[in-house]
Amino acid sequence: MGLSRAVIYIFIFLLSLSSGMCQADSLMRDVENKEGADKIAALHKIVVDLWLNYPERAMRYGVEALELSQKLPDSALISKSLRLIAGVHYYKGEYDKSLEFNQAAFVIGVALKDSTLINNGYNNIGLLYYHLGSYQTALEHLLRAKAIKDQLGETYGLSTTLNNIGLIFERVEEHKQAREYFEQAYTVAVDIDDFDHELYSINNIAITYMKEGNLDEALKYFRRGLQMGKELRNFNWGAVAARGIGEVYMLDGRSDSVLYYLHKSLQASQSIDDKNGMAEVYYLFAQNELANGNFSKALEYLHQCDDWAKQIQIRQQQLDNLKLYSAIYSKLGDREKEIAYLNRYIKMRDSLFQDVVTRNLSLIPIKIKEEADRYKLSSQQLEIKNQQIRNQLFTFIIIIIAPLLILMLILLRKNDRKNKALQRNNEELKHTQKLLITSEKMASLGVLAAGVGHEINNPLNFIKNGIGALSKKLEGNKDEELKSYFKIVNEGVDRATNIVKSLSHFSRRGPSTDEKCNIHEIIENCLLILHNKIRNKVRIITNFTKLEAQLKGNEGRLHQAIMNIVANAEQAIDDKGTIEITTLRRKKHMEIWIEDDGVGIPEENLTKINDPFFTTKAPGEGTGLGLFITSSIIEEHDGNIEVKSNIDEGTKFIITLPL
Repeated sequence: MGLSRAVIYIFIFLLSLSSGMCQADSLMRDVENKEGADKIAALHKIVVDLWLNYPERAMRYGVEALELSQKLPDSALISKSLRLIAGVHYYKGEYDKSLEFNQAAFVIGVALKDSTLINNGYNNIGLLYYHLGSYQTALEHLLRAKAIKDQLGETYGLSTTLNNIGLIFERVEEHKQAREYFEQAYTVAVDIDDFDHELYSINNIAITYMKEGNLDEALKYFRRGLQMGKELRNFNWGAVAARGIGEVYMLDGRSDSVLYYLHKSLQASQSIDDKNGMAEVYYLFAQNELANGNFSKALEYLHQCDDWAKQIQIRQQQLDNLKLYSAIYSKLGDREKEIAYLNRYIKMRDSLFQDVVTRNLSLIPIKIKEEADRYKLSSQQLEIKNQQIRNQLFTFIIIIIAPLLILMLILLRKNDRKNKALQRNNEELKHTQKLLITSEKMASLGVLAAGVGHEINNPLNFIKNGIGALSKKLEGNKDEELKSYFKIVNEGVDRATNIVKSLSHFSRRGPSTDEKCNIHEIIENCLLILHNKIRNKVRIITNFTKLEAQLKGNEGRLHQAIMNIVANAEQAIDDKGTIEITTLRRKKHMEIWIEDDGVGIPEENLTKINDPFFTTKAPGEGTGLGLFITSSIIEEHDGNIEVKSNIDEGTKFIITLPL
């Protein structure tokens, strides 16, 4: 159904173009039979009939009319020919060229003191300044045009001026004030049966409602504009209405209808070579693809829009494009391009409102002297201001910068002294840390190994020797029960000897980390020492790698580190639980996992457990140095220790040591 409607629309459009061409050809035949001013007037009519749909042909007839006007010569006809050529450039989107021809026509109007020509000049030049982004200058020209119309009491052409003033207020987002001018323009157009400007005003009113977010009202006016465009076969404003409907549907989230109306608008703009209209359609295509998440397609449409905008120098469209480029690259995650386009947008936005009137007013004779005097005065003032700035800058350097430099040097010296003091404090802290480690080691196990080990070893030797002597005395005795008693005693003595031997690991002194250490033997020795403490409380599971588990280190300090972690794991288990010890040999390092199913460590304490003197135990039950010392020992061996814990689930220590 949508396709058939589009075909009908295109057929009607082509039929209208064909009828327009037939009318132009008929007028051209009429021109051949005329001469002088009559021929020029006929050529002017052909230009107006063709400038929307066939601008190149319109341009040829406009140039011919200008040449004939200059030969007469007739200043009024020359002025009108210049304005019509400017109009062709305008509909082609060539605003700079249009401005040039309009200003030339305006000069003639001023020379003739013709209020109508002057009014047309102010109106046309004001509209072009609007398109070129000089809104203040545009408004000044258009208000002058309206004042002339009000003074003369003329309504013809007043609708155009009112619409143009409304465009400026709409551009600076004063939508309500803009709509007041558009509605005045509509009323004037209805009163004089100016259907084209009636349609133009309807579209403009719709745009203000759309910008305010009143989509229902906007859609109502755009539909009126589209219907009226079909009836009048005015496909320029019909294209604007179709474009507006597509944009309203886009804002309303009705993506199924957006493309249909945008394509209709694009076809109409392409058929009359309306580059400005095509640029606006491609911009809306890009916005629609961005909203649907098709970022690559959005960029493709935006490139096409930007090409047209640059070709016809639509600076406001170029500004909107830069902002949309930044938004697209933001969605693509390309931060660099997003910022680059945003910076270009800001620079262009700031420069857009600079008045370009200075270079154009030189074409108006009555303003030449005034502008020259103003420029001379401005130059003198600028030179004086620059000299003042240079003097102020020099004074600023002398008064402010020099003392700041001296102050910076003083601060740098103080900072250097503070850094050196910090280094000394750091060295003292490391020294104190080593003393703490030694103190903890001697306090916990060193004294035990040296003292208790010595005291226990001698009695064990006596018992061992005594058992040996008794065994010899009772040789030949066949009492098996007595022999089993001797065996039990021997096993007890051997076990006690092994415990004393394990304790000796913790009495080793010296900073050497070049000893050959078997990790599995170290773990077994630690478990042996803690056996009586954990045997009725903790189930020990060992998962040792079958690969070689030797590395270089300080055996005594590694005993201390692993002992501390296993002891902490046992203390974390309230009643009964499990400690699982796993060893893994990686390519360049050995990993030791010690896991318990105890109470766990609160998240807020995980970052503190390696701090010296931090403990959660009751006063007198712990120094808070155990894990701090353990961490220091692992770091001495170029390793690291990682802790993972969940409340009521347990804790896992992962020790990594280089092979």
